[in-house]
Amino acid sequence: MLELAAQLTCRLSGEPLNDARVVLDLADCPLPGVYPPTAEASVLLRSPLRVVQAAGSGLVQLAHRFDPAIYGEYGFAADTSVAYRRHLRWFADQVAGAWPATAAVLEVGCGDGLLLDLLGVHGFADRTGVDPGRAAGRRAPGEIVGGYFPDALDAAAPDRRYDLIVLRHVLEHIETPVAFAAALAQRLAPGGEVWIEVPDLDATLERELWSNLYQLHCNYFDAATLDALAGTAGLVRLSGELVDVFGGSLLHRYGRGTSGPIAQPPDRDGLAASIGAFRDRLARLAACLPEDTVGYGAAERTAMTLGAAPELAARLRALFDGNALLGGRFLAGTALPIAPPEALYASAPRAVVLFAVSHREEILREWRTRLPVETLVAVAGQDTECTPLGRLVAP
Repeated sequence: MLELAAQLTCRLSGEPLNDARVVLDLADCPLPGVYPPTAEASVLLRSPLRVVQAAGSGLVQLAHRFDPAIYGEYGFAADTSVAYRRHLRWFADQVAGAWPATAAVLEVGCGDGLLLDLLGVHGFADRTGVDPGRAAGRRAPGEIVGGYFPDALDAAAPDRRYDLIVLRHVLEHIETPVAFAAALAQRLAPGGEVWIEVPDLDATLERELWSNLYQLHCNYFDAATLDALAGTAGLVRLSGELVDVFGGSLLHRYGRGTSGPIAQPPDRDGLAASIGAFRDRLARLAACLPEDTVGYGAAERTAMTLGAAPELAARLRALFDGNALLGGRFLAGTALPIAPPEALYASAPRAVVLFAVSHREEILREWRTRLPVETLVAVAGQDTECTPLGRLVAP
């Protein structure tokens, strides 16, 4: 198991975390986002998962630190879900409605560049992406700056300023968010804006999506803490909304300015008990699973869920996922091999546990046309027993 350095101070306020409220504490959890090529290498990749809330700032955050070099092996790719592609098309439409096609756009953490491609369809020619992950490395040279912001961009384009900087599901991964926000502001052209999309902590809690809590999410923002962070960089919120992606995410648009008083986030009382109930549901599900059970979804949610319920991991023989980058690899911290959806349909297992809860309806509709109706299905963290597929989805 990996030994991790403790995070001693709040990532937002700098206050000590020694008296922080404990939200989640798992001593041993698979490490998400990394997919080794062998089972022998995979089983070693486990770490603690401890999440706390700072008493002063109210920011919910990881209580230990990760080396950002891990993102060089990050396996996320956007073009794997109909719903996610739909959201990115909507996002590109919002940009096109707010900015002329002559605007210079920078996407930090662009992944495989799908949003940049969609902006190109709208006529945006001056667009730049920066990302350290494997998906970005599959693009043609020059399309995406490979590496970390701001250093890689400073080397590739030291003097560029951008009208719009897009930061989608990146800020929750950043160990030093105050310095990161300052670097974003420094890259803005006069009159420019930063659009930030992050998972909404309040939506996570309301929907009890506890698998949103995992080791690569350093920060868990609500509207108040996100605005407070932006304020440290001299940015003020121009507009904001909750968008239906990854269980509910904040999309805030910021420009230069001074914000007024920001509401103090609430104390997150009762979370430990709710997470305990989540773990109990997983244990009850594991106890009733038949032989020949597999899992669907091999992303971060799966790693956290199997860390919360190791008895569930023991009941699975394999995982399946639509991300082509993951096929033939293993979920870190386990000996579970990952295969593409076509292999699932060919094998027709007795039962499938769905971990990709954000895309539940989309996936179940697909299964209804590809798997036998008697296949048993359960949604991890929600169900405590399996239900025949034919009863879950109408023909």
